[in-house]
Amino acid sequence: MLGGSPTSTEFKLERSFRVRLYLFSGFVVFTLAAFVIQLFNLQIVQGTDNSLKAEKFVRKSETIPAARGEMFDRNFLTPETSMALVSNYSSLDAVLNTSLLKYDPSRVRKFLHEFARTLSIPMSYYEEDLIEPRFSKNIKSKKPFVLLEAISKAQQERISVFDTVSKYVVLVPSPRRIYKMGPALAHVTGYIGKPSKADLLTREIKSYQWLGKSGLELEYDERLRGTDGFRIQKRSSEGNIEEERVVEHSTPGNNLILTIDKDIQIAAYKALKGARGTAIAIRPATGEVLAMASNPSFDPNVLSGKNRSERTSHYRRVDGNGGFLNLSIQSKFPPASTYKTLVALAALESGHKVDYTPETTYSCNGSFVLKSTFAGVPDQIFLCWEKGGHGTNDLAHALQKSCSVYFYNLGYKLGSDPILTYSRLFGLDNKTNIDLPDEKQGFVPSSAWKKRTYGTKWFDGDTINLSIGQGFMSVTPLGMALFYAGLLNRGQIYQPYIVSEIRDPVDNSIINRTEPQLLRDIPIQPSTVEAIKAGLRLVVKSGTAAYVLNKPGLPDIAGKTGTAQTRRRGASGSNHAWFIGYAPASAPVSEQVLVAVFVEYGIGGAAGAAPVAREMFRAAFPPGSFKRVIESPEPGAPVLPEKSNDVR
Repeated sequence: MLGGSPTSTEFKLERSFRVRLYLFSGFVVFTLAAFVIQLFNLQIVQGTDNSLKAEKFVRKSETIPAARGEMFDRNFLTPETSMALVSNYSSLDAVLNTSLLKYDPSRVRKFLHEFARTLSIPMSYYEEDLIEPRFSKNIKSKKPFVLLEAISKAQQERISVFDTVSKYVVLVPSPRRIYKMGPALAHVTGYIGKPSKADLLTREIKSYQWLGKSGLELEYDERLRGTDGFRIQKRSSEGNIEEERVVEHSTPGNNLILTIDKDIQIAAYKALKGARGTAIAIRPATGEVLAMASNPSFDPNVLSGKNRSERTSHYRRVDGNGGFLNLSIQSKFPPASTYKTLVALAALESGHKVDYTPETTYSCNGSFVLKSTFAGVPDQIFLCWEKGGHGTNDLAHALQKSCSVYFYNLGYKLGSDPILTYSRLFGLDNKTNIDLPDEKQGFVPSSAWKKRTYGTKWFDGDTINLSIGQGFMSVTPLGMALFYAGLLNRGQIYQPYIVSEIRDPVDNSIINRTEPQLLRDIPIQPSTVEAIKAGLRLVVKSGTAAYVLNKPGLPDIAGKTGTAQTRRRGASGSNHAWFIGYAPASAPVSEQVLVAVFVEYGIGGAAGAAPVAREMFRAAFPPGSFKRVIESPEPGAPVLPEKSNDVR
């Protein structure tokens, strides 16, 4: 009604309109507030970061690669006063400015021919880079094309002389890796290389970065790699840099302080020259690895270098002769006579069950006869290495002479179970968990394994072979070294390690320090340890290793030789050689160094392995660093010749 009160319908329409108006106004206000807040966030809160992002978008952003952390030996004091085992140096890479060639693959290919002709480089050098369609894809995606890495001064001068190539080439600083000890420490340090397709998929790595490929470089790659920086460049249409600003400086990777003693390491590597084998030195009281050499080796400077043809050639040669294999932790062999020590330990610890003591004697006439229990099957004859026999011996003298017949008798009396049990207790079938990649574990057989594998039971003949470290048993050299370390420590085995500290590269502060970690603790009677140590001392004093290791200028050494038979029986130099020993023999375990040496086809322990150990002990204990204990010879002990045929 005109001029009258609104009807109910009009009232409802008006109220609905007002609600919608309020909602719309609220939405506008809310949207405006959100816009203002976001604008404040972008301009004020994140203004600096967004400015950099915008600048990176409109200008060329270039990565500043971080220098990898360095490595030092155990005598490290400060980076300035200590020689780095692994360090870096700066070089120049010649990089093609593909933007001047309009990112055109055909023009880039034409330029490469001109560049190669100017610098006398065969086009085969770029053969891998020119493979299609990868080549065209990389150019069109504006990826940097590296013409030459680590160019020489002569190459730099030649590039600058020729305008046809110089205007397209940018010289970019690039950090390089140098390994001061080269092949001598290669299996420990490892080497670096460009990432593979698998690396890019499985590891947090960028395509331009170098990463660890083996050894400590691989194991501690993320610690060593550091953080890359970047700079922003403004270039002219001709490709010249008009403006450059470093936005983020690169941060070098952390430094590693190793347990390695470079003098012992060099001595081990030199002594292995000409042989295929490995040598290890450790502190039995802590697990510190003082040396770990393996031969054949490789040159990490070549594999980490910038000469592509040299890298390829060297890699193929090393791969062909098995030089990448760290024999200390990546190979397994029969422990031979070095295992007799474990058999003796198992017998002494089980003496109350088998009536055995260190004074128990067995007679050796050169062979042991295992009576057959099957009709029509002849007896088995197991020979001693000394055809004429060793006469009657107790434990100490059986170890001294490495009398196999003594241990045939002992193993037969003891049975396989205690021997295999102690082998497992000492971890001979496990990894040592050393801080190096790709470690293999040893193998300890069992009757169940033999039944499953060969379909036959465990025979007494298997136990006879086991008692001298032959047959199915196989160990890694480091695993066997840890058994001896555990023996010296009265059953305590410490995990071996190579990196003792990780330090900050800027202020040298300690980021992480490795403390000795108890890996195993096997209960052993002190009398057992002393009885075995007495035999090991006789080995060097007047036994199988005496003519090599019982010399002036060396500390008192104790240990055990070993000669492992191979399938090349009868061939010249068909046996593998072992020696595991420690010095000073009379010193507390905290002062001792344990050395383990294995040489493939080394004829015998004294002939092939003990000489390597001798050089390592000389390096570990230079003249004046020890006091030699003069011991009186045993009554009736033989006069030792300068050389001996006793190689067991």
